[in-house]
Amino acid sequence: MWQYFYAHATYHGVRWFPQGNRLKMSLLLMVFALLLPVPQLYVVSLDSSSRVCEQPLLDLAIAAIVLSFFTIAFSLLFCILIPVPRELKIAFHVFGVACLIVGLMQTAYTFQAKQDCSVSTPELYYLSLTSSMFSVVCLVFLGVMFPFWVINKVKTNVVMDPYSRTGLCYEPTKCCTCLWHI
Repeated sequence: MWQYFYAHATYHGVRWFPQGNRLKMSLLLMVFALLLPVPQLYVVSLDSSSRVCEQPLLDLAIAAIVLSFFTIAFSLLFCILIPVPRELKIAFHVFGVACLIVGLMQTAYTFQAKQDCSVSTPELYYLSLTSSMFSVVCLVFLGVMFPFWVINKVKTNVVMDPYSRTGLCYEPTKCCTCLWHI
């Protein structure tokens, strides 16, 4: 889930700056995105990660690496494309559902693997634990924001209308509109 969240943060992080000043922020965010799979690849390449663990943490770590490469691709596209085509936004949200599924599975299996895998494959276990914690934080954030998005979609602009500067959430988010847009 954190992969989706990072790409989404990249989308808004780049657009926070004036158009003539976005290059530095785009480069910084792309460097961070390129560094995302490095610790994952390191842990998966260790010999200890191939030891027996009852839970499929290695499989989920590989799935997370694949999603991290998709994160790099989406981050790059979000930095380059202004405006972002509708088809790319749809593909991004499908990617978000895949991240949600992998994040929930990784969280469930990591908490079941505490006794076995923390001893036999400690690096893999702690990588999964870290990824699970990031996923849970992202899920909590989306869980808090989701009702507002639904309400605003059902009854247009009741929660926030940035053009007329009205709505329930206009004042709290006027300095940070990136929290609002999905």
